[in-house]
Amino acid sequence: MNTLVYIVTSWQTGFMASTEYWIVKLGFEPVYMLLNPYSVYKIFTAMFTHANLLHIFFNMYFLYLFGRAVERALGHARYLALYLLSGVMAALFHTVFMFIQDPNGLAVPSVGASGAISGVLGAYMILFPGTRLAACFFLFIFPVCFELLAAYYLVFWFALQVLEGYFSSTSTVAFFAHAGGFIAGMALLPLLADRARLEAMRLYAGARRLFGIIVFLPQFYRHRGLNAPTKAVLLTLIGMLLAGSAAALAFTGSTHIEFASYSIAWRPGGGTVHQDIAFLGVAKARELATPLLEATQTLPARVLVKALEYNGLLYNPRLAGSHLVLGSKQLRSVKVEVPVSPFQTVSVLVKPFYFEGRYNQAGFLENSYTQATVIAMGELASVEARLTLTTLKSPKPLIESMALLAVLTSLASMYVVAYRDEDYVITPE
Repeated sequence: MNTLVYIVTSWQTGFMASTEYWIVKLGFEPVYMLLNPYSVYKIFTAMFTHANLLHIFFNMYFLYLFGRAVERALGHARYLALYLLSGVMAALFHTVFMFIQDPNGLAVPSVGASGAISGVLGAYMILFPGTRLAACFFLFIFPVCFELLAAYYLVFWFALQVLEGYFSSTSTVAFFAHAGGFIAGMALLPLLADRARLEAMRLYAGARRLFGIIVFLPQFYRHRGLNAPTKAVLLTLIGMLLAGSAAALAFTGSTHIEFASYSIAWRPGGGTVHQDIAFLGVAKARELATPLLEATQTLPARVLVKALEYNGLLYNPRLAGSHLVLGSKQLRSVKVEVPVSPFQTVSVLVKPFYFEGRYNQAGFLENSYTQATVIAMGELASVEARLTLTTLKSPKPLIESMALLAVLTSLASMYVVAYRDEDYVITPE
C-alpha cells in the first residue's frame, strides 16, 4: 500500500518525490483536526504517503527488517491492527507535543509511515530483545560491520527520538511521532498478543539439534525479558514523554484556548487573485492573552498576516464588536524573514498604508481589507488582501483528550516494560 500510494503521488517527478499537491491533499495537518474533527481521516492518508524516494526506501526497509518477525508473532490481522493503531497514536503524540513546543508547526503537513513502523519497533523490542543485528557503516571507503543486540540498538534509536524531539525544535522530522508510536507498540502488545502463539514460537526458538535429534532447551534457567540497565533507560525515556504529556494536559486544563481559521484573497497590483488559508491561535490565562498559532499555507500570505499581527489587528479584545479604519500614519511597517530554501532566507519589508476591518465580540478580526507595499530583494510591489473568518473554535476538549491518552499510553508502556516484558519475550536478551 505504501509503495502503490508513492507511485501515484510521485510519477510526475519521475518517482523522485511526491508532488506538493499530494503532500497537502493527503498530509496530516493537526490544526485542521483541532478545528474540524471530521478531518481525522488524514491521519490514515498521511500514514501511507511519503515525501521522496529516500523517505519511502528507508521506511520500507525498516518495515521489512523488523515487521516480518512481529507479523509472525502476532498474525496478519493483529499485526495490521498494531500498525494502524500505532500510526494513530504517533499522530496524536505529534499533535500534543507540537502544541506545547511550536504551535505554528500544527499547520505543517506531515507524511510518512514512520509512526506506524515505530510501533512495530516497540513491539519488536519486547518480543525479540535478544536478536542479534548486523550494523554497518563506512569509515572513509572501508565498510565496518559489527553485531549488536536488538534491545541495545532500539533503545539507542528511541533515545535519539526523545532527545532530538526536546532539543531540536527547528527540525522538520516528527521525532515525537516516532517516540509516541514506539511506546504505543509496547503498550498495545498485551491487547493484541496471542499467548498460545507466543508460547509455540518461544518453544520453537528454544529448539536445538543434538546428534541430529531436535532438543527443546528449557528456558527457565535463562534470564527472560529485558535486563535491569535496559529497563532503567527505557523507563527514564518513557518518563520524559510522560512528563511532556502531563505538562500539555496541565497547560490546557488551566488555559482558555481559541483557534481561528481565515480565508485570504490577495492580489499584487493589477495581477491575478490568489487564495490562501491562515490560522490564528490565542491562549488566555489570568486575563493575559498569548498568541499561540500564526501560520499560513503560502509564504506571500505569511508576510501580510505577520504585518496585521504586528500591528495588533488580528486579535484585540479592546476592539471587540467594533469597525476600524486606519491610514498609513497609524500603521507600522514590519520586516519578515522568509525562507526561500533550507539554507537561505530573504528579508521582506511590509508597509501597510490602509486597513479596514470588523471584529467579533471575542476580539477576533472577522473580515478586513488591507492595502500594503511589499519590498523584497530590492523590488517594490503593491498588494491588496481580504481576510474572512471561516472558523472560530476552542480545541481545548480535543487537546485535553489527546494529552490524557498520551499520559495513559506512557503509563501503560512503563507497566509493560517494568512488569510484563517476560510474558511476551520470544528471544531473551
